[in-house]
Amino acid sequence: MKYHLPLTQEVERLKPTSLMSKGQREEKEENREKKHENRETTEDGGGGEYLDIEETGNKIKWKDSQVWQSVNDSAQRHLEKLYSDIERVHVKLIDKKALSGKVNLSTLKIDHHGPFSNIRRLSNTSHPEQNPHFPTEWTVYWEDGSIWKKYEEPLSHDFLAAFEDCTQEHVFELRGHLYTMDFKHSLIYNHNTGNSHTIQLRPTYRSPLQMLPQLWTIPSSASDMRYPPTSSIPGEDPTDGYSGPYPAYWIKRPEGSVPFVQEEVLPSEAAYHNIYTLFHKSLSEDKVLLLSVHRIRNDFLWQKYCSQKDLMSQSLSAQEKLRLQKHLFHSTSAKRLGFTCQIKFDTHLSGSHMYGRGCYFTVRADQADRYAQAGKGGLRHMFLAKVLVGKCTRGKKHYCQPPQTESGSKCFDSCVDNVASPNIYVIFNSYQCYPYFLISYKLLSDPVVLDD
Repeated sequence: MKYHLPLTQEVERLKPTSLMSKGQREEKEENREKKHENRETTEDGGGGEYLDIEETGNKIKWKDSQVWQSVNDSAQRHLEKLYSDIERVHVKLIDKKALSGKVNLSTLKIDHHGPFSNIRRLSNTSHPEQNPHFPTEWTVYWEDGSIWKKYEEPLSHDFLAAFEDCTQEHVFELRGHLYTMDFKHSLIYNHNTGNSHTIQLRPTYRSPLQMLPQLWTIPSSASDMRYPPTSSIPGEDPTDGYSGPYPAYWIKRPEGSVPFVQEEVLPSEAAYHNIYTLFHKSLSEDKVLLLSVHRIRNDFLWQKYCSQKDLMSQSLSAQEKLRLQKHLFHSTSAKRLGFTCQIKFDTHLSGSHMYGRGCYFTVRADQADRYAQAGKGGLRHMFLAKVLVGKCTRGKKHYCQPPQTESGSKCFDSCVDNVASPNIYVIFNSYQCYPYFLISYKLLSDPVVLDD
């Protein structure tokens, strides 16, 4: 396991961030304690599960049977991404027993009875001097009919300052009108017109790439002290013509009977940045959440792939060699992951045969996502594979291998949907593709799995 820490060792005191006054928070804590005291004790510790969402950077914890536990990285990022969206109102939560509950993000209260009886969110300060590396960034909204609108500076700054000082009411004047910001009831009141509007605070979500300048990776053991380079490495650019040992040299060779190993790609690496950008080029960050990227090292498959690359490179011009290899997406299921990483891409399991009976790869991630099969908790997997496309022709349903070229001396290397501008490639030889990167992701609309 790898840990990411801020460059500073300062620890900030966490402050509640729901729109409640100091007195209301204290009253709520007292009621919660009384509720705990009056609850009958059962074999599992009594009562339901208590969920606590806590942000220190992107840190979230939850409480099960009155014991605080760290939420897995997937759940904390999923929750924070949803909570940062003012249009999101309800979120479904699922625990390890597949029991579910629903939380209202506007009120931070549990709507449906289930394994969770309460929820709260804690945050560090947003003051840039007190917390220079991970200040919480907030946006203040007011509801105009059914539309949420942002308060701009300097009003937003004044509201946040009053809120963090635990002020129950903040009075201010704007354009000749007198207003009261009521934090206790989440309302803003116009004294001149008598109108009131609902207000909300929501945090700004920051992806791993946005947090990168403030993160420092610490290895989990002394054996992990070999850091991957932050710049591009030979062999991972599909056009560099590399044909040699496995490029990610710092990843240990597979040992024993296990033919492959997988190693997480760190956000600090150039490869992560390139994959993140390419993946979200067609799959919006408002729709999906990229959870992790792993390299797959299988020396047997890599040698077979390189041998095939050398064979196909013969008699090619310099420009043709640049077009020989591509990085393409291929969706898969959790059940097929092991087979692909251990043995090969199966060219006989295609669910579609529109362009031939082979293994299908796509230029765009959203096209591959259409065939993704969600596993437990909605987790989806997709390869960004190295593929030797070579010379291609338009495919047909009945093809079991590429047809012969015009000269008749040999066959094409692959089939495509459109020769002029291919989006789909069909490969019939499994050694023409290598499962180099494995991407794991979820749809934001999926339930949040708290302890997957």
